[in-house]
Amino acid sequence: MALLLITSGLASASPITNTDTSSNYRGFNACTNFDCNHNVDTSLSASEWKQVQGLFKGVKNSKEERAQIKQAIAKLEVLVGNKTGTSVDLAGNKRNANYRGQLDCTAEAINTTTYLYMIENGGLLKFHKVHDRVVRDRFWMVPHWTGVIEDKTTGVKYSVDSWFKKNGVAPVVVTLERWYNKK
Repeated sequence: MALLLITSGLASASPITNTDTSSNYRGFNACTNFDCNHNVDTSLSASEWKQVQGLFKGVKNSKEERAQIKQAIAKLEVLVGNKTGTSVDLAGNKRNANYRGQLDCTAEAINTTTYLYMIENGGLLKFHKVHDRVVRDRFWMVPHWTGVIEDKTTGVKYSVDSWFKKNGVAPVVVTLERWYNKK
């Protein structure tokens, strides 16, 4: 079993990252199927990016900013999904791994983290900073990945998990501790 874990990569000490921390709306990579085995280079137009920027106007505190992060991830899923074919993505793993456009938690977490870095690099976050994605249940048969943000004021980390919802629906945002405990 240990050999299986090591050769599968699940026993690695650090999380696998496929996101470019310098991502911006003019050019980024988006996963289009399970495990991000297929991905495409894409971009947003200036007018599409303004839609995302507009969500953060007037944000006064970290709670409001988290609410807008949820809306921004949903908006980005729609904008990107229309370009990459992931607009058909259903919640969870409703379709099999060979169905193009259906994302599993790995691909969802990679895309969400890419979008979070785009938002951060675009200067839209005042109260949060983005972290690389993390995994729970790494050593079980079904590990689960999520995007992560940290409240700069409190130091509390939050899971930003879009896997539970279909494309274009706001992700679940809960404390990372609660996410690890599956609550």
